[in-house]
Amino acid sequence: MEKELKTLQLFYASVLADSVFYYNNAGILNMVTEKKAKQQELTAASQLKQLHINSPEELFEFFSNVFGCIQWQTVTTKEGLAARGKHCLLCSIAKKMQTAQPCFIYCINPLRAMINALNNGHHLSVEKTLWDGDICEFKVARN
Repeated sequence: MEKELKTLQLFYASVLADSVFYYNNAGILNMVTEKKAKQQELTAASQLKQLHINSPEELFEFFSNVFGCIQWQTVTTKEGLAARGKHCLLCSIAKKMQTAQPCFIYCINPLRAMINALNNGHHLSVEKTLWDGDICEFKVARN
């Protein structure tokens, strides 16, 4: 079953990278990213409820286990939470396709919307991404 899940995750990341390629080539990537961000803000609370996600830690764990693009390692900090990942399947595929950055449309914005929707008063800041560097590092702080 693990092999099948990894195959589905690879196909999923490939489809996402493919959509970024075509949105970018059509000149609509920024518009689609903005519209999806607004939609994600509207649906985040209900998605969290359906998925039984109640904390930022659970959210990063869910994204790692289900989508498999990146394996987040989380550490509790005095400000809240730090999440780091050293390899992103989606970024790797998008770079090989020589397309635009997929981070905002498929990772940062959905995570930000869900973290904002948690009832604990958190917000997400992006310190680094694998698109531009050698690590993804996000911080979740309490308001």
